[in-house]
Amino acid sequence: MKRPLCTASERRLRSALRQCGLTTAAVRAVVQQRPFADDGALCAVVDEVLIRLDDRELARALSAEPEPVIDEGADDVRKAAMLALRLYRDRFGYAYVSSIAAPTADELLMRVRIRLGNEPAPEGRAAREHLRRLVRDRLQTLMNAE
Repeated sequence: MKRPLCTASERRLRSALRQCGLTTAAVRAVVQQRPFADDGALCAVVDEVLIRLDDRELARALSAEPEPVIDEGADDVRKAAMLALRLYRDRFGYAYVSSIAAPTADELLMRVRIRLGNEPAPEGRAAREHLRRLVRDRLQTLMNAE
């Protein structure tokens, strides 16, 4: 029988939240709000914590995210996409994250180039929202697997 994550032990909950990409400070903020009525309430708290992360914690969380994998595409486009990812990190101080999968080098390059044109504040908001969606997807997957 599936056991809700909202009723998990603190240790198990902390581990699950870290697995989903939350920083230590974000995990602490979520755990402090226990108990949760249900898994939906847990997800709402996770969303709220991510929305309220200060810039330092946001950068820490984004920097811990893996770079996108570029499996498909012409070699020159893949190299250009890798360069764009490096330029993005240099410009904003954290890794490019997107909750939208980019299956080809062409698509990834296009998406990164668009976001490279953003000013830091709006890009920080966009990156925060993409991170929130990624974490939510991971949390939902984990909850459904339990």
